[in-house]
Parts: sequence; structure tokens; C-alpha cells
Amino acid sequence: MKILKIRVIFSLFFFLFILTAVINVSGQESYNYYALEYFKKSLEALVIGDYDGTIANSTQVLIRDPNSAVTYAIRARAYYEKGNMTRAIEDCNQAIRIDRNNISAYSIRGNAYIMTGDKTRALRDWQTVLRLNPDNIEAKRNIELAGQTN
Repeated sequence: MKILKIRVIFSLFFFLFILTAVINVSGQESYNYYALEYFKKSLEALVIGDYDGTIANSTQVLIRDPNSAVTYAIRARAYYEKGNMTRAIEDCNQAIRIDRNNISAYSIRGNAYIMTGDKTRALRDWQTVLRLNPDNIEAKRNIELAGQTN
């Protein structure tokens, strides 16, 4: 599980690096500088386990950029880690409305659903993860584990 968490964090930082590079190369001022700064802070908070900081900074991003599916997924992860499955599911729903291929949102929502006892929806989300990324080890493992429980 720790290795998976490290992979997720690495992926988020890689995304941030690419996003920053694209903005710098394009020279566009269209992306709010403050949204990017709050985005960085939300990732930093997530890495160190400061979930309240992640939520606060992600909320600031969403005020400035309400169409950031990635930010909804990051905030959903923080809500999930804090045990607030309702808010995690709500943020995942919003991320998926914006980006139907957001693997992180489906994965987090599947995990939140299983925590609430909704195995059917959890399995559906993890199967969607596999449809989008057939090599996703976490989704395969979760489906297998869910199949063993009754």
C-alpha cells in the first residue's frame, strides 16, 4: 500500500511538473497564477498527510478554476483519508462530470463506496478503472478482494 501511495504522489508531482512546463512554454496568462500556487500547496499537503491543508488549498484552486477535475480528485483523496466518505464521493462525482476518464476519481470513489458498504458501486468503479487502464494493479487487487468478501 505504501508503494502505491508513493506512485500516486509521484504521478501527481509529475502532472504538476508537466502543467507548469506547459504554462511556462505557452506564455499564457489564462491559467490563474494563484490557482497554480494553491495547487502546488495542496499536493505538498497531501504528501505530508496534512489533509486539512490539502482540502483548504484545493478549495482555493476550485474557487479560481472550478473545472479542475484533478483538483477535485486530490480533495476527494484528502476527504477519504479523513474518513469523510460522503464528501469524497461528491468530489469524485464532480471530477468525473468534468473528465469521464479520470482514473483517480473512479479509484477513490470505489474505495469510498466499499467503506460505506456499497460493494456493487465499488466494483463498478474499479471495473471502469480497468477499462481505462487494464494494467491497474490496485483495481485488480480490489476487485479480487471484494469478490472474496460477502
